[in-house]
Parts: sequence; C-alpha cells; structure tokens
Amino acid sequence: MKRISVSGGLLVFLGAAFWSLNSPLVKYLSLDSVLICGLRSLIAAIVLAVTIRPKQLKWNWWMVIYMCSYAGLCLSIILALGATSAPVAIGMQYTAAIWLFLANLLKTRKFHTRAFVPVAIIFIGVVCFMCSGGDAASQTGNFIALSEGIFFALMTVSAKKVAGTNPIGLTAVANLFTGIIVFLLFPGTLGKISVMTSMDWIIMLVLGIIQIGAGYACYNVGIQKISAQKASVIALWEMILGPVWVALFLKEYPTPMVLTGFIIILLGMLLDSLMNSDTSKSPQKQRL
Repeated sequence: MKRISVSGGLLVFLGAAFWSLNSPLVKYLSLDSVLICGLRSLIAAIVLAVTIRPKQLKWNWWMVIYMCSYAGLCLSIILALGATSAPVAIGMQYTAAIWLFLANLLKTRKFHTRAFVPVAIIFIGVVCFMCSGGDAASQTGNFIALSEGIFFALMTVSAKKVAGTNPIGLTAVANLFTGIIVFLLFPGTLGKISVMTSMDWIIMLVLGIIQIGAGYACYNVGIQKISAQKASVIALWEMILGPVWVALFLKEYPTPMVLTGFIIILLGMLLDSLMNSDTSKSPQKQRL
C-alpha cells in the first residue's frame, strides 16, 4: 500500500509540473483566451482518443459533475489568466484543499487537527499569492478565479468515482466535452483560428498534448491511488512552478508577497507530509 501511495503522489506531482507550463505559454500567446481553452482541449482529446474505453468508465451523475467541473475549471483559469496576475489565476483553484477539508468534516462530523493545520497554513500562502494581484484592473479576473477552487474540488472528488479502470480515457472524454462546449458557447472564436501563426500552433500543440493531455492524464491516474485532499495538496506544485517559469522565460519576476506565499505553501506541504504520511492508509481518508 505504501508503494502504491507513493506512485500516486508522484503521478499527481508530474501532472502539476505539466500544468505549470500554462502560465508562461498562455502569457506568451496573444490569442483569444477562449480560443486557447477550446482548441487545446480538442487537441488533447484527439491525441488521447485512442485510450477511451467506454465500458471501463462509470456513466452516472458523477460523470456529469466531472465533465462540467472540468470544463468550468479549464475555462475559468484561462479567462482569469487573461484578466489578472498568474499567481491569482493559478492559485485560486487550490482553495480546493479548504473545500475538501470542509466536505470531509461535514461527512464524518470529526475534526482532525493533523489534517487541518497544514491546510490552514497552505491557505494563508494562497492568500499571499492573491494579494499580489489586487489592483483595480484585475478585480474581474479575481472574481472569475473565485470559482476555480469549487470546480477543482468537484473535479477531484468525481474523478475518483467515474474513472473506473480508464482514467486516461476519462481525460480524453472530458477534453472533448470541454472543447465542444467552449465553441458552442463562443462560436465566434472559431474564425480566429485563421490568424494563428506557425509559432502559435506549436505552442498550442504543447498546451494540448503536454500541459492538458499529459497533465490531467497523470493527475487522473494518480488520484485513484491517494486521497482527494492529499492530491489537492501535492498539486500545489503547479502554483509554485508556474511563476518560476514565467520569471525564467518571460522575465516577469515574483513580488515579495508571492515569495512569501512560496515559503508558506512549502511549509504547509512539508507539515502535511510529516503529519499525515501515516494516515494515507486510512479508509476514511481514502473515501474522499
């Protein structure tokens, strides 16, 4: 069991590392945000289509929740990235750790200090990230970003209930649904494909195949082996690595508040590893 838990954590970390490419690549592109969201999802769906095994997935209401929350998360992140700072746009989804803790508290009626302390510290770090994007021009983006934590929490919990033995196929189905929904809601964005340059297409292929396709495939496989709350904590590496890539490749450097958030989040993740490593086998924690 310990070996499986470690491999699940590694897969979630790899997913977060792939997701972290989102910040520098989307910031670099000058394309419409909605076009990026829909097109990269369709690219991911096409690449992963061969892995779909309909009989190995669980087609129930949890599947509806998963696909809707996945599409909502993808769209809200991409819109927030275009309207506010990268730390806020990426960081808000990780308030999911709070929502998952509260959901577990309501379900079990038991308060676990060892689970709460790391989550509380991580939340403080996320708030530091958010404070770095508080100018008036970014308030619309901040408002959009508020929804990300709920979408991410719902996606994480529902993925455990519908993936069955085909988590990579689930990734393909979710991306196909997202691409179709985006272009149905915003049909005018299709016409903007004609102005894309060869470099735009290269970056879109990287976003679709690696950032979205490989990222969510790793996450969906990993989430089957560890608890939802544990996965939401490990996935925090995305918001740590994203601003690092932005600094390295776009020369946009993190503010002192963001650096403070880095340190606090890393502290929370370290405490979570030390305080809860022996609870990863707990049936109660595995259910959520």
